[in-house]
Amino acid sequence: MPLESILDTHEHFLTMDISLSAIAPHKDAAIALAADRLAETVDMAYGDARAALSGREALGSTALGKGVAMPHAVPWECPRPALSLISLATPVEFDAPDHLRVDVVLALIWPRHRVGDFVRFSSLASRVVSDPAVLQAVRTSGAPGLIRSLLHARGSALSCPTSLRVRVASHGNGLPRT
Repeated sequence: MPLESILDTHEHFLTMDISLSAIAPHKDAAIALAADRLAETVDMAYGDARAALSGREALGSTALGKGVAMPHAVPWECPRPALSLISLATPVEFDAPDHLRVDVVLALIWPRHRVGDFVRFSSLASRVVSDPAVLQAVRTSGAPGLIRSLLHARGSALSCPTSLRVRVASHGNGLPRT
């Protein structure tokens, strides 16, 4: 992955919307909340964001297991990527493969013209949010800044080859020499 993509990926974790102990009585309410948070972030109409997320969910559950779901959509109307991490006060049924109710929702909305970036980022994000240390922080921490930092650090560890991390860390400006 090029250095710009790695940095862009980590920026998404650092700037993502976080909502803790949200009230959503069922899956549709959780998706509606995610649509509301995402639409506001990317200046999309709420109805468009909700229709995109609900349409994708209708194709099959986006639950990953371990109490985590990752509803996502790549609509044409989306001008830029956005993420929203929502912890639910009470877990909801999400048709998860492990049959566990979901209490952590990582929602993504991404512009269709950047679908390649979406595929790479969503793969990384699913691994990051399913990490046991991340899940514990999301479920027990009341500090969004701490959660963002942990997501960023875990994403960096999973996406950067060791040699690149060493090269980037060894130069004062944070960029490898050319």
